[in-house]
Amino acid sequence: IDAGAPETNCGLGTPGNPIKFGPAFAFSLETCTTVGYGLPNSTNGFFEPECGHLQLFIYFQMVFSMLFNAFLFAFLFARLARCEQRGSQVLFSDKAIIEKRNGKWLLHVRVYDYASSQPVVEAHVRMYCVSWRDYEKQTRDLVQPHLLHSMRILQPDDELGAMLYTSIPLNVTHQIDAFSPLLPKYHSSRIHRMDGGGLALREIDQRINSSGLHCPACGDSYGSRSQLKRHIQYNAMLEDMEPNFPIKESHRDPDLVSFFLEEPKEVTENDIREHLKDKEIMCVVEGIEPMVSGTFQALQSYKMKDILFGGRFAPCMSQQSGKIFVDVDRFHEVLPPSDESVRNFNQFRADIY
Repeated sequence: IDAGAPETNCGLGTPGNPIKFGPAFAFSLETCTTVGYGLPNSTNGFFEPECGHLQLFIYFQMVFSMLFNAFLFAFLFARLARCEQRGSQVLFSDKAIIEKRNGKWLLHVRVYDYASSQPVVEAHVRMYCVSWRDYEKQTRDLVQPHLLHSMRILQPDDELGAMLYTSIPLNVTHQIDAFSPLLPKYHSSRIHRMDGGGLALREIDQRINSSGLHCPACGDSYGSRSQLKRHIQYNAMLEDMEPNFPIKESHRDPDLVSFFLEEPKEVTENDIREHLKDKEIMCVVEGIEPMVSGTFQALQSYKMKDILFGGRFAPCMSQQSGKIFVDVDRFHEVLPPSDESVRNFNQFRADIY
């Protein structure tokens, strides 16, 4: 600019002597860094009306400088804030455990954050069941195929967000109930409950809300099968006391209520093993890394060979001098299951494999 109009004094060079490369580069650097040392020859020519072209180019250089700084800062922060590797510090148990407790089948997975000195923020867990057999069947039946089936979590309660405090080892528990994708469908159809309408529900919620089962005679709802059975039996007794009370469509109508009075077939260990042959269980822990506030995920999957029946996780925490210590060497240890469960597994493996 100064060389194009050497007689115009804009403070870059002297009249008739345009600015050289070195001072021009220094002035450009001064403009980009907003240091503000002034023009090379210490004049106010920048503000003169005949130097409008200089003002315009300085303006564009300042805009470019701000955009470049913003891009550079965003790029560096994005690289530094990448926390995918943080997920590798979340430990999952090598084995998942399925046990029967109080007549209910439960699936347990153990989770622990190895970097416990920096607790993960807003950590929560999700579980899915991957079923290729169901996916292929849905494809053949020309319906919307779904490969992943959501698994409701009992502990920590997914109604409260399934929140985790991963700085100590804890168990994630799924109940294999009437709505669970881990329960064989022929058993699910015989467990009397309200139809979920395709939603991922939990049987325990229906027991609490007393909305799971409806009486076919009067329409009253009950949270469990035993409550419904007592209701039908009690009202049948009252109807027997009424003379000429019709049996049709009443609590005594066997065609109407006999199905609800039958005892459902018990779910056995072999039933679950057979159903899980083609299944894969995915456990996903998601949280925010506290140092850079980046979201990360940790994932572990379990197939049939990774599932034990009847065992329990070994204790791996101890307390000394008011401090809690975690024995990572025992984190994956599973105490042996019962002898009956071992015999069932060996027989199942011999029949299948």
